[in-house]
Amino acid sequence: MIYLNKLLPYLVYPITIIILLLIWAAISKKRLPIILALVIVIVTSLPIVSHRMVAYLDGQERKKSIEDIFFADSIVILGGMIGPIMTKQGVEYEWSDPDRFFGGIQLLKAGKANNIIFTGGVLPWQKNIQPEGQVLAKFAEELGIPSSQIIVTKDVENTTDEAKAVREILTQNNANKIILVTSAFHMPRASKLFQNEGLEVQIYPVDYKTGISKITPMDFLPSADAFYIFQFSLRELIGRVYYSFK
Repeated sequence: MIYLNKLLPYLVYPITIIILLLIWAAISKKRLPIILALVIVIVTSLPIVSHRMVAYLDGQERKKSIEDIFFADSIVILGGMIGPIMTKQGVEYEWSDPDRFFGGIQLLKAGKANNIIFTGGVLPWQKNIQPEGQVLAKFAEELGIPSSQIIVTKDVENTTDEAKAVREILTQNNANKIILVTSAFHMPRASKLFQNEGLEVQIYPVDYKTGISKITPMDFLPSADAFYIFQFSLRELIGRVYYSFK
């Protein structure tokens, strides 16, 4: 199922449509598909467009202070923060977006819950890789968090799996109140999935992708970064639509 979830968005990704249009142009010898491909490339690679998309995703969840958060049974930190790399010493891990991790640690140290739950994220093609949650648990212990306050779920592949795995843990402990920590763009979809499992969810969004900035001439110049942000944002929008129907 995870392969299907990863592959389906490619059907509507700009890069896929552009390639199909170019193939159509090569076969038909027509200009129209080339013009359409060019328009898509320009529009989807404009910072003014991609930044508005990710700002929409971020803007649905406002930043909260720790003082705004009430006590809960557990703090749940969703995965997607570190990646494995190969070194001379073997597999090591580097941060990509550490805000989820440190946001959850701050909440625990502020006494907002009894424990912290990391999700054991691992994909089918990473079977020889240690689940992310286990690595994060070690990082937390290095920061002084007692192992008695750290829980790692079973192996999971996506947010739906994470919600089900957390619910199983909480049910065993007769608990259902959580503080959910994840990226702001991901929070609307994630919180609904956890609520669908019967959990009482407080949200603590972090890792905002947009900052405070003014529009400049550079926002109207196509860039590879903007193209990536557009596709990244489109994927999250597709995920929201998919899970709303599901």
